[in-house]
Amino acid sequence: MPRTTLSQASAEFLIKMVADAMEHYEPRSSQIEMMGACAKIVEGGGLLMAEAGTGTGKTFAYLLPIIISGKKAIVSTRTINLQEQLAHKDLKFLSSLVEVDYAVAKGRGNYLCLRRLHAFRAEDNEEESEYRNILAWASETGTGDVEDYGVVRFALWDRISSDPDACKWKKCGHFGQCFYFSARRLWESAQIIVANHSIVGINAMMPEDSKLFPDSEILIIDEGHALDHTLTDQIGLNISNRVFDYVLNKLLKVGEKGTYKGLLSQSPNLFPAVESLKSEMELFWILIRRSCRDEEIISGPFELKEHLLKLSESVLELIENMRSATAGLFEEDEELELRAAIIKLKALSEAMEQFPEGMPGYTRWVEIEERRTALRMSPVYPRDFVVHSILPAHESVVITSATLSVAGDFSFYEHILGLESAIKKTFPSPFDMARQTAVDIRRGIDLRNDPDSIGKLADVVISEASRKDGGVLVLFTSRDIMKKTWEVTASALRELDLIPMMQGEHIQNRTMLEIMRESDNSVIFGLDSFWEGVDVRGDALKCLIMTKLPFEVPTEPITFARTEEIRHRGGNPFYEYSLPRAIIRFRQGFGRLIRSKTDTGRIVICDDRIETKRYGKKFLDSIFGQNRQVNLNVAKKFQ
Repeated sequence: MPRTTLSQASAEFLIKMVADAMEHYEPRSSQIEMMGACAKIVEGGGLLMAEAGTGTGKTFAYLLPIIISGKKAIVSTRTINLQEQLAHKDLKFLSSLVEVDYAVAKGRGNYLCLRRLHAFRAEDNEEESEYRNILAWASETGTGDVEDYGVVRFALWDRISSDPDACKWKKCGHFGQCFYFSARRLWESAQIIVANHSIVGINAMMPEDSKLFPDSEILIIDEGHALDHTLTDQIGLNISNRVFDYVLNKLLKVGEKGTYKGLLSQSPNLFPAVESLKSEMELFWILIRRSCRDEEIISGPFELKEHLLKLSESVLELIENMRSATAGLFEEDEELELRAAIIKLKALSEAMEQFPEGMPGYTRWVEIEERRTALRMSPVYPRDFVVHSILPAHESVVITSATLSVAGDFSFYEHILGLESAIKKTFPSPFDMARQTAVDIRRGIDLRNDPDSIGKLADVVISEASRKDGGVLVLFTSRDIMKKTWEVTASALRELDLIPMMQGEHIQNRTMLEIMRESDNSVIFGLDSFWEGVDVRGDALKCLIMTKLPFEVPTEPITFARTEEIRHRGGNPFYEYSLPRAIIRFRQGFGRLIRSKTDTGRIVICDDRIETKRYGKKFLDSIFGQNRQVNLNVAKKFQ
């Protein structure tokens, strides 16, 4: 009798167990096919890039082979919210059908530190009140996860959360009850660890004897299109005035009554050294703001090199002064906090010494915002890190997302992430996009060059929302354009008895989406985070307005570095990078509209390049294919 393969066993479990237990389950051939591909990788090892169209059911397609195989796996997704959904919805359901141990892994700062909690001293009545609430919660919580507590001020949580630099490890009297190490023990015993891309990247950076996660045969990178951005942002250097202010204010700051507070408040002999360093820091950031512009790329010698290196020396000098002047003067808890501050200052000093010369394969730039100034250095591509630090730790790796290719061509992410050796497969959406979607292209709106286009866009938003046939999601690529459009539409939308909401306007993204799901008259103005990860079904979201084709700003440092690299090797930056990136982003935005087989809606595209430019056809082809008929309307040019 032939042996049942993992693919067969997974499909049988899905059809018999899942289908019987899940209300409204619909069999999908693309899900079965993806499950078979994942099962082969889980069983035999290898690397798979699996593009799964919206509605494929990719989560079960990779989870079932893992569970049935019994092998240990790390499943990583883009955000903590998606982790919670995967654990508390998908895995919770599957664990009701078959025994499987799973645990959610978050960054250390999400967990309460009992030692720091009991050593905490409130600075005002408001802190004292919140501290007592957290103290009561600490005696009841089983996780110590801030997500379980709710909203808490960062300034307070930062002083009581788990910090590796201020940890006594096994020597701590609270080690047996430590929430963070209790979580680590759950990670050790679980078959499936639900992680996020950020902590997977941090784990890969750690030395072998200090890894956060236990060895695992399988790694699943869900929302794989987001791995590039996460790693590029995480690897490298980030030297900012805020980071320095954060550390130095822990050491010493002036309170409301003019008295000194902080770890060194009882060491007056160190006041001049700390204040001198603060002044030196302030002067340096002023020089940066005067001599550089926001997102200015540093391609040659750093002109403020000597200032930066002098600053690094001053940091090291303060560290030595603190070590000699405070030896034996502090109680243990304060000594630990001081040590943590010194470790952070030392890391910043090392970063300042490394920044002026840069590193091969990295790009450097300056970031200038209203209250933040920073020096940044990141790899042009994270491919070497992926190839050498992430992939070798696992026998089986699956990278999956709804958007990994352009018309079936995976070369874009293949090059960026170093996945040339991967098996590539596309599993199409079971939705009939051509039947379920109407596309309306509005001509004559040019947000890049025509100031009057704000008014034209506002007319489109009001006109579409006034149809009152369901919710409206307006996707922007520019915060400035979003705010200007909001200013001329919000009142009119309210007068229509609609619920207009704008990202960043006093309402959290999650709350905005909850309001939209529970209504049919919401209008959301959103930026990057609303182009993906939004799941609103039925009449709650009936119209998607795309204000501009989502090309990246060409002067953005990473974009510029990548296009320059392509140009230098004789390639075409637009067709090799800018266009594929924009098409993938377009697909992500488009995917917000149709979330089930019964959903219908319209997408209004306010950028006529999709119809007038030779490359424009590629955007719609990426959704509907080259030979599909779609309900397409091209509106007349605005007068």
